[in-house]
Amino acid sequence: MGREQPAENTHESLVKAMNIMDGVEFDLRLTADDQLVVHHDHIVSVSDDLLDGRSEYVEEWNLKELEEVGFCSFEKLMSDKEWLVPWQEHSKVACLEIKRSLPHISKDPTKRMARVMELASEMVDEAEIHTEAAVFYAFHRPMAKVAKLSGSNRPWSRLLPIVPRTGSHNSKRFRAAPEFIAYSFARLLRSQKRSGAPMMPCAVDYFEGLKKYLHIGMPVGLKGRQLKRLTKVRNDFPVYVWPGHPELERDLLDAGLSLLTDYPDPQMKLPCGSARWLRPATMPLSEEEEADLRKGIIPENVTPWHEISDEKLGWNAVRMIGHRGCGKTPRPVIQSK
Repeated sequence: MGREQPAENTHESLVKAMNIMDGVEFDLRLTADDQLVVHHDHIVSVSDDLLDGRSEYVEEWNLKELEEVGFCSFEKLMSDKEWLVPWQEHSKVACLEIKRSLPHISKDPTKRMARVMELASEMVDEAEIHTEAAVFYAFHRPMAKVAKLSGSNRPWSRLLPIVPRTGSHNSKRFRAAPEFIAYSFARLLRSQKRSGAPMMPCAVDYFEGLKKYLHIGMPVGLKGRQLKRLTKVRNDFPVYVWPGHPELERDLLDAGLSLLTDYPDPQMKLPCGSARWLRPATMPLSEEEEADLRKGIIPENVTPWHEISDEKLGWNAVRMIGHRGCGKTPRPVIQSK
């Protein structure tokens, strides 16, 4: 896809990812006029001339203003059949991250997050999306309270360790480090199971490099004894890993882990020499096709899951998920034309 990759979290990016992958992850915020916009950063991610003297904070803009500069309304997205039909009928999934506001917008973001979950759930319910096709999550410890206040029966999970709302990227990581160290993969999994989460979002840091040895407890990994330990601890519980680095993509999938990727190009060869397959769940390959894929051969005429089975794929299916649609893109997301 390369240069043609659409900007993150835009309508075009989300629709394209929902069609070429097994599902999509994206970010939701509440606007000043109580509407839902798809946007990651606290700051409106536009070039200075498009800011045009207005507040720099997303939550202080009305939805119409954000749409006019190119951001995506969740309501409009949910009215697009090109987005909706794969989600409704083809066993695709969506991971909806509820973004917390800055303290000056809301000192305690819980009620505001509950409103996001309430509004989004109403649209998801109206579209009759399968229970195992949508999950809400956030870097927010009281997610149970968010769900209760929202009145939604939709499943939810937590993103752990909790990253602070304020500060630079590095300072946030530094302040989250003690919790990262305290939570081994096994402890993290137990916490998610106790909460009733249907799946576990997980940082790739648990599986690669020296960082996997920083936790209190036995490390897991993608090779050898650490992979055996991972398989035993996980016991088939669905784990979604981000970021899905291309150099780890094959190993993550082989370990039975779903991944969120910033790389939507189906023609890209992985460093290990394998070709890529962006729909391992919703367009499954035979053993022979899998073997060819590892040799760099892209299979042809593969039948989609929904054409061979009436069963809805759940969270246990190993998936490739588009991160913020077709992947994270540079700042500003929306630039002057």
